[in-house]
Parts: sequence; C-alpha cells; structure tokens
Amino acid sequence: FGRGAEVPCALGISNEFVVLLDLGAKEVVFNCFTGDVIGWSADGAALRIYHGRGDHVSLRAGPGDGGGGAEEVKEI
Repeated sequence: FGRGAEVPCALGISNEFVVLLDLGAKEVVFNCFTGDVIGWSADGAALRIYHGRGDHVSLRAGPGDGGGGAEEVKEI
C-alpha cells in the first residue's frame, strides 16, 4: 500500500507483534515488533502508533463501528 492509503483493517496486538490485517485481501498491511513501538497518542476514536525512528501509523474506528471491529489505517 502506498503512503497515505486508507484501508479497512483489523488490528492485532500480541506480546511480540502489532499487526494490521486487510481481511478482504487476506494481506498484512502493517507489522512491527512490540519492542519497536516507541509510543502512541489517542484522540477520540483515532490512535497513532509511533514505531522505529518516529514513523507512525494512524488508526481510526470506521463509521458505525463502535470501536470493536474494522479499523481504517493511514500510514504516514
């Protein structure tokens, strides 16, 4: 996916990885080790996860999602 693309995704977090999955295409959109996460910020239904050397991925709950299902992702 190119920079700035918005894709409906599912967020997965484990002890080792943070992943974003495009369930429709059955592809991993983003992944990193949890140890590479350097911080995050939240604003309402939006979340930014900072990783590596300050790069970040922006997430927000989709319309009508209620925060429990698909997420929109935008990698900057």
